[in-house]
Amino acid sequence: MSTFEELKKVWDENQRTVSVPNYYDQTAIEKIVRSRTKKHTNTAMQYFWAAFVLQILVYALLSHVMIKYGSDIETLLFSSAGVLLFLPFTIVLMKKFKRMAITKPEEGNTGTSLYNYVVKQRGLLQSFYTFKKRYELILIPLSTVIGVFLTFKLYVPGGVEENITGAVVTFVIAIISCILAILSENKKSFEQPLHDLNLLLNEFKAER
Repeated sequence: MSTFEELKKVWDENQRTVSVPNYYDQTAIEKIVRSRTKKHTNTAMQYFWAAFVLQILVYALLSHVMIKYGSDIETLLFSSAGVLLFLPFTIVLMKKFKRMAITKPEEGNTGTSLYNYVVKQRGLLQSFYTFKKRYELILIPLSTVIGVFLTFKLYVPGGVEENITGAVVTFVIAIISCILAILSENKKSFEQPLHDLNLLLNEFKAER
């Protein structure tokens, strides 16, 4: 059932109720639209928490490497580069999803405020998704290089220099795995919610 079919159902029920206050209609409509919007953005919010936890782990691991092996300049530089590489992504992630969490419908005309509310949520999600796709073109290859280099340097005798073939194979496998995971993640956490929000906005336009 579409959002506006639900609204019409609520309206019909209210019309049959003699002493229902007028404000109830607006409250019910707002609850339905907010519920639909929250449902469509909830999957993206789940991505936020998973990504946030993952980045904390990355920072913790790189910090551990810097503290334990910081006497080696090369290791220190690569670890620091990894932290700096993830930092812009973390900042944008927190800003965009914080705004999504606190955004509420404006007071005033119910139809217009609810429409603007959905537009804002869609815009914030689309903005981060666009940033994510572009930044990952840099983030994934460079972070994989850093990860492979540090892993071989710390745990494989001879490091990358003496294990070129193994390092290259590890890099390729890691890149392919990341691409497959990201494609699946994008479809579930961004493309589908954005599609659903666009359908909701189209319903608004059709009813105007």
